[in-house]
Amino acid sequence: MVSSDVLSELHGLSKADKLRVIQILVADIAREEGVPALPAGEYSVWAPYDAFQAAETLLGALEEDARSANG
Repeated sequence: MVSSDVLSELHGLSKADKLRVIQILVADIAREEGVPALPAGEYSVWAPYDAFQAAETLLGALEEDARSANG
């Protein structure tokens, strides 16, 4: 059970400090579960920028769906 003192302290933290606490707790849980931790650093994330083929595929699916809905 989390004490009210700890909760009160957590609520008083800045946004950045709250995020740091979350990171620490997630790392602790991952370690307890045997999940390998990711090294600190930056990670690339895919974004749909310049994904023209994906946009064309989606547009085609939407047009086909619209045609089938209209009979």
